[in-house]
Amino acid sequence: MTQTDTVEEAATGQVDEVQEAQSGTVEEAAVAGAVVVPVEPRRRRIWWIPVLAVGIALAGSTGTYLGAGYVAHELRNEAIRDVAPLDEDAADAVGDLRAGRTLATAAAADGSAMAGVVVAGLGSADLATELGEASQEAADLVEDVEDPALPEPIVYDESSVRPAWTSILEMLATRARAADVAEERDRVADDAEALAAAARAAEDARVAFYESATASAAEALAGNQHATYESRIEVQHGIDQTGTGWAQTRNSVGAYTALAAALDAMHASANAEAARRAAPEYAVHGGIEDFARSLAHGVNLDFRWAHVVNGLSSDEWYSGTAMYRYTDGGWATIELSHSIGWHWGEDVNAKAVVVHEVGHAQVVRPECEPLYSGPVFNGDDEMWATAWAIASGYDVPGSGIEAYGRPSDAQIAEAGKCI
Repeated sequence: MTQTDTVEEAATGQVDEVQEAQSGTVEEAAVAGAVVVPVEPRRRRIWWIPVLAVGIALAGSTGTYLGAGYVAHELRNEAIRDVAPLDEDAADAVGDLRAGRTLATAAAADGSAMAGVVVAGLGSADLATELGEASQEAADLVEDVEDPALPEPIVYDESSVRPAWTSILEMLATRARAADVAEERDRVADDAEALAAAARAAEDARVAFYESATASAAEALAGNQHATYESRIEVQHGIDQTGTGWAQTRNSVGAYTALAAALDAMHASANAEAARRAAPEYAVHGGIEDFARSLAHGVNLDFRWAHVVNGLSSDEWYSGTAMYRYTDGGWATIELSHSIGWHWGEDVNAKAVVVHEVGHAQVVRPECEPLYSGPVFNGDDEMWATAWAIASGYDVPGSGIEAYGRPSDAQIAEAGKCI
């Protein structure tokens, strides 16, 4: 073996040692007398580092419910749940505002309308002033109140794959919006309450003024006893705000103007009655009317006099009509011909005609109506009135016998139960 071979063998053995053990140095090999050629060592692969990187990436993009993503998701949902009742409260406040605005607008309009038609003497002047002021305040507030300005709802990311930071941003936005909603809700609620209060004030002022008007009307009613019952009834309807023919909304401008019109009619009736009583013929007519009322058992009677009644002239006939009503306590309007007044003291038939007409009015009495509508009369007006006059002691042609025939004895007896 040559020296060269020895060196090559030594080198070859040394390289194997280096590759196998990965230990020792060039200096150590030189000591052994070898020539060393450095060899690149093999790298050992660490498998868990790339796996961890991929896992983190996956957790960040699809692992919404893992780790930080799950926490962010729950915080976001909690914020959304917390703001839901607040949104409901805000919606209620908006509804109250709209209702308050509607009520205040209506109350202002109704009050202003009534204040604009106030009649001197019909209602308190002070309350009329208060009505005008309260109505104007309600109208002004309606104009001043701002419309609701609630923040728009958030459009949430509801996808199944949602990064954690998306949930965090939505949570923060939800909390910020909740603060804005709460602030606007409080403002809207305050405005709604103010509108409702203004509406109540205007409404109360209108009701109070109408009540003062009814007090004025009641005083006028008591002072006009000689006006016709028909005209007085209309005033009473306005005071009570109910009754036959009354169709006005309670405490409304329509009710007030209807009451005012009824009072005018009553005053006109009272004036006409005063003039009638001043006329010469009233000396006879008044006594005839008192006679009729004395037979009427409390049924209210109005009277009219005319030359021609029911198509028959006073130059040839005694004539009368009666229009009775069951409403308002029962009442009737009796019209008589002048001829009755002319011959009142000299012809019993003139008096019998009056009794016949009073008999018509008796059917409004609760104890008489069943007799009139029952099987004996079957609602026959003329047989009833004639039988009633005969039962009252006027068995003469003028009681109705001449015009309608004589009732049966059974009918006369039946009508007699109503005397």
